[in-house]
Parts: sequence; structure tokens; C-alpha cells
Amino acid sequence: MKKRSVEDHILAWLRSSFPDTDTIGPATDLVSDLDLDSMAMVSLIFSLDEAFHIGTDQMGDLVANCHTVGDLIAATEQLRHARV
Repeated sequence: MKKRSVEDHILAWLRSSFPDTDTIGPATDLVSDLDLDSMAMVSLIFSLDEAFHIGTDQMGDLVANCHTVGDLIAATEQLRHARV
């Protein structure tokens, strides 16, 4: 079974959480386009930790500075590679 990439995981999670959003991609703004609130962000952080064993403590700090889906993907990849 092929491992899911960070981008695939994040996009799948966002699409299932925001099914009424037409298009979700790297340029999608987390707040203005998706209206992502703090509870949804916490849920996403835990989902990423479960999938990639990143650590919720560092993830929270990085995600706070993410504005777009692309920012979130890059921050998660950065953390993932730092943990390897």
C-alpha cells in the first residue's frame, strides 16, 4: 500500500471537512476562503500528527503562521523532514 503524501492528506482532510467548497488547492486561503476556525485547525493538527507522527507541540507553532493551504503543506513537510 502506497503511503499518502502530506499534500494528499491535507487536501483530503480539507475536502472532507469543507465539502461545499468548490476548489481547494495550494493557493486557497485557510481563513478567507475556508473560514477555518481554531477548532478545525486543532482537529487538522491532530490528524497530521496521527498520520505523520510530527508532534502537536511544534505543529501548533508552525501552523499559526500559515495563511494558505500551500503554506500549511510546506510547514508540515518542513517539520516532517526535521523529525526524520
